[in-house]
Amino acid sequence: MIVLIPLNDIFSIYQLTEKQEIPPEITSSGFYSLTKTENEISIVTNCTIDFDSFKSAKKWKGYKVDGILDFSLVGIINDITKPLKENGISVFVLSTFNTDYLFVKEEFFDKSTDILKSAGNISIKEE
Repeated sequence: MIVLIPLNDIFSIYQLTEKQEIPPEITSSGFYSLTKTENEISIVTNCTIDFDSFKSAKKWKGYKVDGILDFSLVGIINDITKPLKENGISVFVLSTFNTDYLFVKEEFFDKSTDILKSAGNISIKEE
């Protein structure tokens, strides 16, 4: 059984160029993830300041996969995203060393929660 913990915050996803500086408000926020490639810098954050100078996708809500996931586990993301895909809900996935995070647009969060609850192999942890 996969257990998801709903996150209370609203998240933004920003894209920066290599020439743009990362604001200190982001790195002092409660949640941020930074990914740099040769083409871009992507940041997912719950920082409440709006950075209009960056390309962005705003108003996302998320779920955290409960527990520490072993690297040998297979199919966790597929099991979570498949029922959402079948219902036309787009996702943004973020993985850390310990676990995975799944984000959906805020407007689809309640519907996503209902879909995931009915998936059979997924449980939503109520706080």
